Amino acid sequence: MNKSKLAVIGCGKLGAPLVACLAHAGHTVIGIDNNQDLIQNLKVNRITWSEPNLAEYLEKYKSQISFESAYSDSFNEVTTSFIIVPTPSTRSGEYSIDFVLAAIKSIGEKLKQMNFDTHTIVIVSTVMPGDTEGRITSTLNESLGKNSERVSICYSPEFIALGSVIRNLQNPDSILIGQPNETAGSELQELLLSMVVNQPKVLRMTTAEAEIAKIAINSYVTTKISFSNQISEICERVPGTSAENVLKALGADSRIGISYLKQGTSYGGPCFPRDNRAFAKFAENLGINLNIAYATDDVNNRQQARLLTILNRIAPNAKNILIVGMSYKKDTDVYVESPALKFINESSTYNYFVYDDHVSKVYGDDKLTFVTEKKLTENNFSIDVAILFVPSDSYAKIPERLADNVLLIDFWGNWSEYRNSKSKVYIKIGEHIA
Repeated sequence: MNKSKLAVIGCGKLGAPLVACLAHAGHTVIGIDNNQDLIQNLKVNRITWSEPNLAEYLEKYKSQISFESAYSDSFNEVTTSFIIVPTPSTRSGEYSIDFVLAAIKSIGEKLKQMNFDTHTIVIVSTVMPGDTEGRITSTLNESLGKNSERVSICYSPEFIALGSVIRNLQNPDSILIGQPNETAGSELQELLLSMVVNQPKVLRMTTAEAEIAKIAINSYVTTKISFSNQISEICERVPGTSAENVLKALGADSRIGISYLKQGTSYGGPCFPRDNRAFAKFAENLGINLNIAYATDDVNNRQQARLLTILNRIAPNAKNILIVGMSYKKDTDVYVESPALKFINESSTYNYFVYDDHVSKVYGDDKLTFVTEKKLTENNFSIDVAILFVPSDSYAKIPERLADNVLLIDFWGNWSEYRNSKSKVYIKIGEHIA
Protein backbone atom coordinates (compact mmCIF):
# COMPACT_ATOMS: atom_id res chain seq x y z
CA MET A 1 0.00 0.00 0.00
CA ASN A 2 0.98 3.66 -0.20
CA LYS A 3 2.87 4.74 2.88
CA SER A 4 0.94 7.18 5.04
CA LYS A 5 1.58 9.75 7.72
CA LEU A 6 -0.19 8.61 10.86
CA ALA A 7 -0.70 9.76 14.42
CA VAL A 8 -1.06 7.65 17.55
CA ILE A 9 -2.72 9.47 20.44
CA GLY A 10 -1.58 7.82 23.66
CA CYS A 11 1.96 6.48 23.86
CA GLY A 12 1.83 4.25 26.91
CA LYS A 13 2.31 0.49 27.16
CA LEU A 14 0.03 -0.19 24.20
CA GLY A 15 0.40 3.00 22.21
CA ALA A 16 4.19 3.02 21.95
CA PRO A 17 4.25 -0.53 20.48
CA LEU A 18 1.56 0.54 17.98
CA VAL A 19 3.81 3.43 16.92
CA ALA A 20 6.68 0.97 16.50
CA CYS A 21 4.67 -1.51 14.44
CA LEU A 22 3.22 1.13 12.13
CA ALA A 23 6.74 2.46 11.52
CA HIS A 24 7.94 -1.09 10.89
CA ALA A 25 5.27 -1.28 8.16
CA GLY A 26 6.89 1.73 6.47
CA HIS A 27 4.62 4.54 7.64
CA THR A 28 5.68 7.84 9.18
CA VAL A 29 4.23 8.07 12.67
CA ILE A 30 3.75 10.86 15.19
CA GLY A 31 3.23 9.69 18.77
CA ILE A 32 1.33 12.24 20.86
CA ASP A 33 0.85 12.11 24.63
CA ASN A 34 0.35 14.91 27.17
CA ASN A 35 2.60 13.08 29.65
CA GLN A 36 5.76 15.09 29.05
CA ASP A 37 8.01 12.77 31.07
CA LEU A 38 6.85 9.82 28.96
CA ILE A 39 7.46 11.74 25.74
CA GLN A 40 10.94 12.84 26.82
CA ASN A 41 11.83 9.24 27.63
CA LEU A 42 10.50 7.95 24.32
CA LYS A 43 12.42 10.61 22.41
CA VAL A 44 15.67 9.10 23.67
CA ASN A 45 14.31 5.53 23.46
CA ARG A 46 14.22 5.09 27.23
CA ILE A 47 11.55 2.46 27.90
CA THR A 48 10.55 2.38 31.56
CA TRP A 49 8.54 -0.85 31.40
CA SER A 50 9.07 -4.39 30.15
CA GLU A 51 8.00 -5.05 26.57
CA PRO A 52 10.00 -7.35 24.28
CA ASN A 53 11.34 -5.78 21.05
CA LEU A 54 9.92 -2.33 21.71
CA ALA A 55 13.23 -0.53 22.25
CA GLU A 56 14.76 -2.31 19.25
CA TYR A 57 11.92 -1.26 16.94
CA LEU A 58 11.91 2.35 18.11
CA GLU A 59 15.66 2.56 17.53
CA LYS A 60 15.56 0.86 14.13
CA TYR A 61 12.77 3.07 12.76
CA LYS A 62 13.59 6.31 14.56
CA SER A 63 13.86 8.21 11.27
CA GLN A 64 10.14 7.57 10.69
CA ILE A 65 9.00 8.31 14.25
CA SER A 66 8.56 11.50 16.23
CA PHE A 67 7.12 11.92 19.71
CA GLU A 68 5.34 15.09 20.80
CA SER A 69 3.47 16.28 23.89
CA ALA A 70 1.19 18.60 21.90
CA TYR A 71 -0.18 18.90 18.38
CA SER A 72 2.15 20.71 16.02
CA ASP A 73 2.28 21.60 12.34
CA SER A 74 3.58 18.10 11.61
CA PHE A 75 0.01 16.87 12.23
CA ASN A 76 -1.17 18.75 9.13
CA GLU A 77 -0.20 15.87 6.83
CA VAL A 78 -1.68 13.12 8.99
CA THR A 79 -4.46 11.17 7.30
CA THR A 80 -5.35 8.73 10.08
CA SER A 81 -5.24 9.11 13.87
CA PHE A 82 -5.32 6.14 16.24
CA ILE A 83 -6.63 6.80 19.75
CA ILE A 84 -5.25 4.31 22.25
CA VAL A 85 -5.67 5.95 25.65
CA PRO A 86 -6.80 4.43 28.98
CA THR A 87 -10.49 3.73 29.55
CA PRO A 88 -10.49 2.89 33.27
CA SER A 89 -13.36 0.96 34.79
CA THR A 90 -15.93 2.81 36.85
CA ARG A 91 -17.48 1.43 40.03
CA SER A 92 -20.45 0.22 38.02
CA GLY A 93 -18.20 -1.89 35.79
CA GLU A 94 -18.50 0.30 32.70
CA TYR A 95 -15.57 2.07 31.03
CA SER A 96 -14.86 5.74 31.52
CA ILE A 97 -14.16 7.33 28.13
CA ASP A 98 -13.06 10.71 29.49
CA PHE A 99 -9.56 10.33 27.99
CA VAL A 100 -11.02 9.25 24.65
CA LEU A 101 -13.33 12.26 24.58
CA ALA A 102 -10.44 14.58 25.46
CA ALA A 103 -8.42 13.12 22.58
CA ILE A 104 -11.36 13.47 20.18
CA LYS A 105 -11.86 17.09 21.22
CA SER A 106 -8.19 17.93 20.73
CA ILE A 107 -8.12 16.30 17.27
CA GLY A 108 -11.26 18.21 16.30
CA GLU A 109 -9.77 21.50 17.44
CA LYS A 110 -6.59 20.82 15.48
CA LEU A 111 -8.45 19.78 12.33
CA LYS A 112 -10.56 22.95 12.58
CA GLN A 113 -7.38 24.98 12.08
CA MET A 114 -6.31 22.93 9.03
CA ASN A 115 -7.20 22.57 5.39
CA PHE A 116 -7.90 18.87 4.92
CA ASP A 117 -9.89 16.71 2.54
CA THR A 118 -10.66 13.71 4.72
CA HIS A 119 -9.42 12.30 7.99
CA THR A 120 -10.03 8.97 9.72
CA ILE A 121 -10.05 8.54 13.49
CA VAL A 122 -9.62 4.98 14.74
CA ILE A 123 -10.74 4.22 18.29
CA VAL A 124 -8.48 1.42 19.53
CA SER A 125 -9.28 1.87 23.23
CA THR A 126 -11.95 -0.46 24.60
CA VAL A 127 -15.26 1.38 24.97
CA MET A 128 -18.82 0.44 25.85
CA PRO A 129 -21.15 -0.55 23.00
CA GLY A 130 -22.79 2.58 21.60
CA ASP A 131 -20.02 4.97 22.65
CA THR A 132 -18.49 5.42 19.18
CA GLU A 133 -21.72 6.47 17.47
CA GLY A 134 -22.86 8.21 20.64
CA ARG A 135 -20.72 10.43 22.85
CA ILE A 136 -17.55 10.09 20.77
CA THR A 137 -19.20 11.24 17.53
CA SER A 138 -21.11 13.99 19.36
CA THR A 139 -17.88 15.31 20.88
CA LEU A 140 -16.23 15.45 17.47
CA ASN A 141 -19.22 17.29 15.98
CA GLU A 142 -19.13 19.85 18.80
CA SER A 143 -15.38 20.31 18.46
CA LEU A 144 -15.01 20.38 14.68
CA GLY A 145 -18.33 21.84 13.62
CA LYS A 146 -19.40 21.89 9.97
CA ASN A 147 -16.34 19.98 8.71
CA SER A 148 -17.12 16.92 10.81
CA GLU A 149 -18.71 15.18 7.81
CA ARG A 150 -15.21 14.91 6.34
CA VAL A 151 -14.06 12.81 9.30
CA SER A 152 -14.83 9.09 9.64
CA ILE A 153 -14.67 7.42 13.04
CA CYS A 154 -13.91 3.70 13.04
CA TYR A 155 -13.71 1.33 15.98
CA SER A 156 -10.89 -1.21 15.68
CA PRO A 157 -9.73 -2.68 19.00
CA GLU A 158 -6.63 -4.84 19.24
CA PHE A 159 -6.47 -8.18 21.05
CA ILE A 160 -3.12 -7.75 22.74
CA ALA A 161 -1.49 -8.62 26.03
CA LEU A 162 1.32 -6.82 27.83
CA GLY A 163 4.59 -8.64 27.37
CA SER A 164 3.65 -9.70 23.84
CA VAL A 165 2.14 -6.53 22.37
CA ILE A 166 4.31 -6.31 19.25
CA ARG A 167 3.92 -10.02 18.49
CA ASN A 168 0.14 -9.72 18.97
CA LEU A 169 -0.11 -6.63 16.74
CA GLN A 170 1.80 -8.32 13.95
CA ASN A 171 0.16 -11.75 14.25
CA PRO A 172 -3.51 -11.22 15.06
CA ASP A 173 -6.05 -14.03 14.71
CA SER A 174 -8.41 -11.49 13.21
CA ILE A 175 -8.72 -7.81 12.44
CA LEU A 176 -11.93 -6.30 13.75
CA ILE A 177 -13.16 -3.18 11.96
CA GLY A 178 -16.26 -1.26 13.01
CA GLN A 179 -16.88 1.05 10.07
CA PRO A 180 -19.18 4.03 9.55
CA ASN A 181 -19.01 3.45 5.79
CA GLU A 182 -17.41 1.12 3.21
CA THR A 183 -14.75 3.59 2.11
CA ALA A 184 -13.41 4.19 5.61
CA GLY A 185 -13.48 0.46 6.34
CA SER A 186 -11.57 -0.42 3.17
CA GLU A 187 -8.88 2.20 3.78
CA LEU A 188 -8.44 1.09 7.38
CA GLN A 189 -8.30 -2.56 6.33
CA GLU A 190 -5.46 -1.83 3.92
CA LEU A 191 -3.62 0.15 6.58
CA LEU A 192 -3.94 -2.52 9.28
CA LEU A 193 -2.98 -5.34 6.92
CA SER A 194 0.23 -3.48 6.12
CA MET A 195 1.23 -3.93 9.76
CA VAL A 196 0.73 -7.71 10.07
CA VAL A 197 3.00 -10.55 8.97
CA ASN A 198 0.39 -13.33 8.97
CA GLN A 199 -2.90 -13.65 7.10
CA PRO A 200 -5.65 -12.86 9.61
CA LYS A 201 -9.37 -12.88 8.98
CA VAL A 202 -10.70 -9.36 8.45
CA LEU A 203 -14.12 -8.85 10.02
CA ARG A 204 -15.94 -5.68 9.01
CA MET A 205 -19.18 -4.63 10.67
CA THR A 206 -20.92 -1.67 12.26
CA THR A 207 -19.15 0.13 15.09
CA ALA A 208 -21.73 -1.13 17.60
CA GLU A 209 -21.22 -4.72 16.46
CA ALA A 210 -17.46 -4.35 16.82
CA GLU A 211 -17.85 -2.82 20.30
CA ILE A 212 -19.97 -5.78 21.42
CA ALA A 213 -17.64 -8.29 19.78
CA LYS A 214 -14.56 -6.94 21.58
CA ILE A 215 -15.84 -7.42 25.10
CA ALA A 216 -17.80 -10.56 24.20
CA ILE A 217 -14.63 -12.26 22.94
CA ASN A 218 -12.71 -11.50 26.11
CA SER A 219 -15.68 -12.54 28.25
CA TYR A 220 -15.83 -15.87 26.43
CA VAL A 221 -12.10 -16.44 26.98
CA THR A 222 -12.52 -15.87 30.71
CA THR A 223 -15.33 -18.43 30.68
CA LYS A 224 -12.97 -21.03 29.18
CA ILE A 225 -10.36 -20.24 31.83
CA SER A 226 -12.82 -20.61 34.70
CA PHE A 227 -14.23 -23.80 33.19
CA SER A 228 -10.69 -25.18 33.01
CA ASN A 229 -10.15 -24.35 36.65
CA GLN A 230 -13.35 -26.18 37.56
CA ILE A 231 -11.99 -29.28 35.80
CA SER A 232 -8.79 -28.85 37.82
CA GLU A 233 -10.75 -28.74 41.06
CA ILE A 234 -12.56 -31.94 40.11
CA CYS A 235 -9.40 -33.84 39.15
CA GLU A 236 -7.67 -32.86 42.38
CA ARG A 237 -10.30 -34.89 44.21
CA VAL A 238 -10.50 -37.92 41.89
CA PRO A 239 -7.66 -40.48 42.16
CA GLY A 240 -5.84 -41.27 38.93
CA THR A 241 -6.90 -38.12 37.08
CA SER A 242 -5.15 -35.12 35.62
CA ALA A 243 -6.86 -31.96 34.40
CA GLU A 244 -4.22 -31.65 31.70
CA ASN A 245 -5.37 -34.91 30.07
CA VAL A 246 -9.06 -34.14 30.49
CA LEU A 247 -8.69 -30.67 29.00
CA LYS A 248 -6.73 -32.03 26.04
CA ALA A 249 -9.68 -34.30 25.33
CA LEU A 250 -12.08 -31.35 25.46
CA GLY A 251 -9.86 -29.24 23.23
CA ALA A 252 -9.57 -31.98 20.62
CA ASP A 253 -13.27 -31.51 19.88
CA SER A 254 -13.52 -29.01 17.01
CA ARG A 255 -16.63 -27.52 18.60
CA ILE A 256 -14.54 -26.42 21.59
CA GLY A 257 -10.88 -25.90 20.61
CA ILE A 258 -7.81 -26.14 22.82
CA SER A 259 -7.02 -22.42 23.23
CA TYR A 260 -7.18 -21.34 26.90
CA LEU A 261 -8.22 -24.83 28.01
CA LYS A 262 -5.35 -25.42 30.41
CA GLN A 263 -5.00 -25.97 34.11
CA GLY A 264 -3.45 -22.92 35.70
CA THR A 265 -4.08 -19.86 37.80
CA SER A 266 -7.10 -17.60 37.85
CA TYR A 267 -7.19 -14.97 35.12
CA GLY A 268 -6.04 -11.45 35.95
CA GLY A 269 -4.44 -8.39 34.44
CA PRO A 270 -5.85 -5.12 33.13
CA CYS A 271 -8.24 -6.58 30.51
CA PHE A 272 -9.92 -9.94 31.18
CA PRO A 273 -11.52 -9.22 34.58
CA ARG A 274 -12.84 -5.80 33.64
CA ASP A 275 -14.04 -6.82 30.16
CA ASN A 276 -16.05 -9.69 31.62
CA ARG A 277 -17.63 -7.34 34.17
CA ALA A 278 -18.30 -4.70 31.52
CA PHE A 279 -20.05 -7.26 29.33
CA ALA A 280 -22.28 -8.22 32.25
CA LYS A 281 -23.00 -4.55 32.98
CA PHE A 282 -23.83 -3.85 29.33
CA ALA A 283 -26.31 -6.73 29.32
CA GLU A 284 -27.77 -5.54 32.63
CA ASN A 285 -28.41 -2.13 31.08
CA LEU A 286 -30.44 -3.94 28.42
CA GLY A 287 -32.46 -5.77 31.06
CA ILE A 288 -30.56 -9.05 30.60
CA ASN A 289 -29.02 -11.06 33.44
CA LEU A 290 -25.73 -12.37 32.03
CA ASN A 291 -25.51 -15.34 34.40
CA ILE A 292 -22.53 -16.93 32.64
CA ALA A 293 -20.36 -13.83 33.09
CA TYR A 294 -21.23 -13.58 36.79
CA ALA A 295 -20.56 -17.31 37.32
CA THR A 296 -17.23 -16.99 35.52
CA ASP A 297 -16.24 -14.17 37.84
CA ASP A 298 -17.35 -16.16 40.91
CA VAL A 299 -15.27 -19.19 39.89
CA ASN A 300 -12.27 -16.96 39.25
CA ASN A 301 -12.57 -15.23 42.61
CA ARG A 302 -12.63 -18.50 44.55
CA GLN A 303 -9.33 -19.77 43.15
CA GLN A 304 -7.32 -18.07 45.87
CA ALA A 305 -9.39 -19.71 48.61
CA ARG A 306 -8.96 -23.01 46.80
CA LEU A 307 -5.17 -22.69 46.99
CA LEU A 308 -5.34 -21.75 50.67
CA THR A 309 -7.42 -24.86 51.33
CA ILE A 310 -4.77 -27.01 49.62
CA LEU A 311 -2.00 -25.36 51.65
CA ASN A 312 -3.83 -25.82 54.94
CA ARG A 313 -4.31 -29.48 54.15
CA ILE A 314 -0.86 -30.49 52.96
CA ALA A 315 1.32 -27.94 54.76
CA PRO A 316 -0.58 -26.84 57.87
CA ASN A 317 2.58 -25.66 59.62
CA ALA A 318 3.96 -23.59 56.75
CA LYS A 319 4.96 -20.05 57.60
CA ASN A 320 7.24 -18.76 54.84
CA ILE A 321 6.09 -18.86 51.21
CA LEU A 322 8.08 -18.01 48.09
CA ILE A 323 5.94 -16.52 45.32
CA VAL A 324 7.55 -17.22 41.93
CA GLY A 325 6.08 -14.73 39.49
CA MET A 326 4.19 -11.65 40.71
CA SER A 327 3.11 -10.28 37.32
CA TYR A 328 -0.22 -11.27 35.82
CA LYS A 329 1.58 -13.07 32.95
CA LYS A 330 5.11 -13.64 31.74
CA ASP A 331 7.32 -10.98 30.13
CA THR A 332 5.66 -8.00 31.78
CA ASP A 333 6.03 -5.96 34.96
CA VAL A 334 2.27 -5.39 35.31
CA TYR A 335 0.67 -7.00 38.36
CA VAL A 336 -2.87 -5.55 38.12
CA GLU A 337 -5.19 -8.23 39.55
CA SER A 338 -2.41 -10.79 39.21
CA PRO A 339 -3.20 -14.27 40.60
CA ALA A 340 -0.24 -14.03 42.96
CA LEU A 341 -1.25 -10.67 44.39
CA LYS A 342 -4.88 -11.76 44.79
CA PHE A 343 -3.69 -14.86 46.66
CA ILE A 344 -1.48 -12.81 48.97
CA ASN A 345 -4.35 -10.44 49.73
CA GLU A 346 -6.54 -13.41 50.72
CA SER A 347 -4.32 -14.32 53.67
CA SER A 348 -2.08 -12.54 56.13
CA THR A 349 -1.11 -15.82 57.81
CA TYR A 350 2.14 -16.26 55.91
CA ASN A 351 5.39 -14.41 55.44
CA TYR A 352 5.72 -13.79 51.71
CA PHE A 353 8.90 -13.67 49.66
CA VAL A 354 8.71 -12.80 45.96
CA TYR A 355 10.96 -13.70 43.05
CA ASP A 356 10.12 -12.06 39.72
CA ASP A 357 12.17 -11.23 36.62
CA HIS A 358 10.39 -7.93 36.00
CA VAL A 359 8.53 -6.83 39.13
CA SER A 360 10.81 -5.54 41.88
CA LYS A 361 8.24 -3.85 44.11
CA VAL A 362 4.49 -3.85 44.63
CA TYR A 363 3.48 -0.35 45.59
CA GLY A 364 1.52 0.00 48.78
CA ASP A 365 2.30 -3.50 50.05
CA ASP A 366 5.24 -3.43 52.43
CA LYS A 367 4.62 -6.93 53.78
CA LEU A 368 6.27 -8.45 50.68
CA THR A 369 10.01 -9.14 50.57
CA PHE A 370 11.48 -9.30 47.08
CA VAL A 371 14.50 -11.56 46.72
CA THR A 372 17.18 -12.07 44.09
CA GLU A 373 18.28 -15.37 42.60
CA LYS A 374 21.43 -15.18 44.70
CA LYS A 375 19.35 -14.81 47.85
CA LEU A 376 17.55 -18.08 47.09
CA THR A 377 20.77 -20.05 47.53
CA GLU A 378 21.93 -18.44 50.79
CA ASN A 379 21.98 -20.73 53.83
CA ASN A 380 19.97 -18.33 55.96
CA PHE A 381 17.14 -18.12 53.42
CA SER A 382 14.43 -20.42 54.72
CA ILE A 383 11.03 -21.05 53.13
CA ASP A 384 8.49 -23.82 53.53
CA VAL A 385 6.63 -23.59 50.22
CA ALA A 386 7.42 -22.30 46.72
CA ILE A 387 4.47 -21.60 44.41
CA LEU A 388 4.91 -21.09 40.65
CA PHE A 389 2.32 -18.55 39.50
CA VAL A 390 3.83 -17.46 36.17
CA PRO A 391 4.89 -20.00 33.51
CA SER A 392 8.09 -18.24 32.47
CA ASP A 393 10.89 -20.45 31.15
CA SER A 394 13.35 -18.47 33.26
CA TYR A 395 11.68 -19.84 36.41
CA ALA A 396 12.02 -23.50 35.39
CA LYS A 397 15.17 -24.19 37.44
CA ILE A 398 14.21 -22.25 40.56
CA PRO A 399 13.64 -25.49 42.59
CA GLU A 400 17.33 -26.36 42.20
CA ARG A 401 18.20 -23.23 44.16
CA LEU A 402 15.95 -24.13 47.07
CA ALA A 403 16.50 -26.39 50.07
CA ASP A 404 15.41 -30.02 49.70
CA ASN A 405 12.58 -29.80 52.20
CA VAL A 406 10.70 -27.05 50.34
CA LEU A 407 7.24 -28.04 49.09
CA LEU A 408 6.81 -27.20 45.38
CA ILE A 409 3.36 -26.19 44.13
CA ASP A 410 3.19 -25.86 40.35
CA PHE A 411 0.20 -24.32 38.55
CA TRP A 412 1.53 -24.85 35.02
CA GLY A 413 3.66 -27.99 34.89
CA ASN A 414 6.93 -26.09 34.39
CA TRP A 415 8.45 -27.85 37.39
CA SER A 416 7.24 -31.33 36.45
CA GLU A 417 10.79 -32.68 36.19
CA TYR A 418 10.86 -32.56 40.00
CA ARG A 419 7.78 -34.77 40.28
CA ASN A 420 9.77 -37.89 41.23
CA SER A 421 12.54 -36.11 43.08
CA LYS A 422 13.69 -38.01 46.15
CA SER A 423 14.47 -34.80 47.99
CA LYS A 424 11.48 -32.59 47.10
CA VAL A 425 7.70 -32.85 47.46
CA TYR A 426 5.99 -31.79 44.24
CA ILE A 427 2.31 -30.98 43.71
CA LYS A 428 0.83 -30.01 40.40
CA ILE A 429 -2.42 -28.08 40.50
CA GLY A 430 -5.08 -30.01 38.62
CA GLU A 431 -3.82 -33.48 39.57
CA HIS A 432 -5.17 -35.68 42.33
CA ILE A 433 -3.85 -34.58 45.69
CA ALA A 434 -3.75 -37.46 48.15
